[in-house]
Amino acid sequence: MNRFALPNILPDCAPVLPEFQRHFSGWPLGMGSVEAVAGLLPGLFLLSEENPGCRSAAMGMALWGMQAYPLANAMPQWGIKAVNLGLKADTALARLMVAASKLEHPEEGEATDTWYELARQDDRGLILRFLAAVLADPARGPGWLGRVWQDLIHLGRPEIPKAALDLVRWTGDTLPLKTRMEAEFALHCLEPDEALETIEGLDPNVWGLWRAYAAGEALLRMGRRGEAKAALAGLWQAIPWHVNLTLKVHDIFRPAPLADSADTGDAAILVYSWNKADLLADTLDSLLKSDIGAAKVFALNNGSTDHTARVLAEAVQRFGADRMHVETLPINVGAPGARNWLLSLPEVRAVKWAAFLDDDIVLPEDWLLRLLGPVKGRDDIGAVGCRITAARPPYGLQSADYNLFPTPPVETAPGALPNRVLVYDNCAGALDSGLFTYSRPCLSVSGCCHLVNLRSIERTGGFDLRYTPSQFDDLDRDLRASLNGTPALYVGGLAIRHVQHSSLAKSRTAGQIGQVMGNKLKLDTKYSDEELARLARGNRDLLWTDLTEKSRFLMDRLGLTRRG
Repeated sequence: MNRFALPNILPDCAPVLPEFQRHFSGWPLGMGSVEAVAGLLPGLFLLSEENPGCRSAAMGMALWGMQAYPLANAMPQWGIKAVNLGLKADTALARLMVAASKLEHPEEGEATDTWYELARQDDRGLILRFLAAVLADPARGPGWLGRVWQDLIHLGRPEIPKAALDLVRWTGDTLPLKTRMEAEFALHCLEPDEALETIEGLDPNVWGLWRAYAAGEALLRMGRRGEAKAALAGLWQAIPWHVNLTLKVHDIFRPAPLADSADTGDAAILVYSWNKADLLADTLDSLLKSDIGAAKVFALNNGSTDHTARVLAEAVQRFGADRMHVETLPINVGAPGARNWLLSLPEVRAVKWAAFLDDDIVLPEDWLLRLLGPVKGRDDIGAVGCRITAARPPYGLQSADYNLFPTPPVETAPGALPNRVLVYDNCAGALDSGLFTYSRPCLSVSGCCHLVNLRSIERTGGFDLRYTPSQFDDLDRDLRASLNGTPALYVGGLAIRHVQHSSLAKSRTAGQIGQVMGNKLKLDTKYSDEELARLARGNRDLLWTDLTEKSRFLMDRLGLTRRG
């Protein structure tokens, strides 16, 4: 029995993907963020006026947006529009939508700037004093909580978001918002079994969609896959237009294959490092504990002046000289040069896949088997990557799959820098709620931990030295591979914990920021309009084909009627 079955509030729930494809070329990019959902809702409601078949999608996505992001500005108003369109909302839900729509939300300014500075400092006392001041107003407090909530969870100090919930002066009409946020707190900050109990206590007539999703995710984390499948499949039947949910549920029914240890002989593991000896030691320790089978390790000391040489020498002793080889350079040649150096080694050129690892990550035991499994026997994939998260709970997302906005290259305004390679980064900075645990083809994957097809390297060339010392060299390589007919593959069921952020996120000085901006300029001016249009068109078609096939699979598997 499905304890998380949904109230019957959405009529006519058959997918209408062909209709969306005619009007929303960017639909399959994903809906894993409040910005993505909010960006689609205006067009959905316009389309529902012309096409009755899309009306349920507009109502369903508005209801999902309100339940998944209840403190976000404008989401309650979309819920109210859905009620006016025919959503059969429970009285308590309708009353909550009206109350939430009247909340005040902080504008960007001195107060929000103060908050961002406090969050970076991580001073518990100052943070709590600031929260006590801004959350006390019953009209503005919930809106302020919505603004800071994700940052509070990311702090990794559960007592602070817990205190924030109690600092808000909830009224009788807004009190259901507190119970909903308590459940989200539980999902990210408590053990899954504790979280499930809190989630299950939510009123299904008010929070049914999000309640089913959060419960399914908690059950997956507990290993109770059958119950999770029932909860999430029931949810998908109610909102089958949700891209991330479609991909996630498909992978629950048809998991990505796992390679055998015998397949690891097709891979070489490549690591390069510059002056991060202690982080490198931890990375190599997790690598030693993982199942790499017959794969050999090739490490490059990229001109380090700390004790990296000693760390690598000790690693060779632990791995064995027959399994690990070290290259040492007198100077730092940057990331592209280091990658190309390792790719030039004869033993590396002899294999099919090169696994590049950053020197500040924590690897799960089966990481290589998970990356190799989906591409076994395939030559049409240029790179394989995975979900990248923070290294400590609550494991905020750093990257998932990257794709291009399906629009022509933007003409550069006079005096402005070009911004022609429009990559859709659909998750960076978000909480890892499980919406990115799917697999699908894509334009690019994170270079933090990914496999590169050596046959693709032979056709496109290595990493472009113009991006030295780092930033955008892996994206550029994936763009060239896509133009050559070998797109990337994202395997989101695998999560790699990353201790530090990208060089872009770490840039602080004017020189560092200028270096990153200079590399972005190189990327934006490297490709012709025709190449960028071809990349966007091919990427769009790839995503639509994948989404349509997986939607049809679920329709057939669950015995539903197709539309379109």
